[in-house]
Amino acid sequence: MSNRKVEREQISAQFINQSFVRKLEEGRVKEAQDEGSRFIRSKLRQESFAREIIEPVEIGADEIDRDENTDQPKKIIEKEPDSSATFVTFKGSGQRTWFRGPRYSVYFGKVESQHFLKSKFELLTYQNDIRKILTDNSVKDMADQEDSKFIETIDAAIALKNAAAVADLGAGSLATNQHFSGGGGRLTKAMLVQFLQSMVMKKLPVGKLLMSKATFMEALKFDQTDVGDDILARHYDEGLQGEEKLFGVPVVTTIKNDIVADNEIYLFAPQNYLGNFFLLQDATLFIKQEADLIEFWSYSAPGIGIGNSMGVAKLSNFIGAA
Repeated sequence: MSNRKVEREQISAQFINQSFVRKLEEGRVKEAQDEGSRFIRSKLRQESFAREIIEPVEIGADEIDRDENTDQPKKIIEKEPDSSATFVTFKGSGQRTWFRGPRYSVYFGKVESQHFLKSKFELLTYQNDIRKILTDNSVKDMADQEDSKFIETIDAAIALKNAAAVADLGAGSLATNQHFSGGGGRLTKAMLVQFLQSMVMKKLPVGKLLMSKATFMEALKFDQTDVGDDILARHYDEGLQGEEKLFGVPVVTTIKNDIVADNEIYLFAPQNYLGNFFLLQDATLFIKQEADLIEFWSYSAPGIGIGNSMGVAKLSNFIGAA
């Protein structure tokens, strides 16, 4: 049974490869590109944690705004204007206020993989699905770049907000500080609860936590008094496979501890309190053929903007996974 299953998989993959090359030979390059692009988009959504925190939205050319100084595309987003209420007598009226609608701009960039070159005759010798061969490494690299720029944007927003808070109210204010220190100790329930409280104290709902998988597994070390008998028993019996929450808060985990270190945790408000993730073009496979040589690469055009810097926070300087 197992031999027949493997043989069917090999024949199926080889047929896909031959069909892929045949489309190129017949001039149906667009069909071959679209087939690979669909595979790329599925993989990229699975492997980019930025897309799990802010859902990307594709926009068309008619939705792009022009910049007055450059020819770079951007999208202008309107923010909710501040408002207030007051008590008045039946003969009184509320205060009249001219409101201004604040806005911010989301700029776009391009993420591109390496360019790969291969003879079509050599491609026919592969037994695996050629779409996986074309995208396996390049998709991971593109997702890494996307996530890295996302974290850079978040860290910059936190740094700017902290600088403003120190200037206005002085250092150490829990309600305004965006970057919290674990004091060099081990990750504890009390530490996480205080971190979550910081978002609520700013009158913002808690959205998601982002941390490395190794940090998430520190939950296995919490005492029974911290997490309860049922949770502890489930963790030791089933591990953390498929676990999606920590103390009721959705958690996005990643193995990319070169981007999110094992002693760092990020906290985000829900997307509509946070920012935007736009795509001028989602991940696309481009193919160029000259004679028997086929060149292919992947690219996308994302734009990420944080419109509410209060909607992000960071916890660091604690002992991560041992």
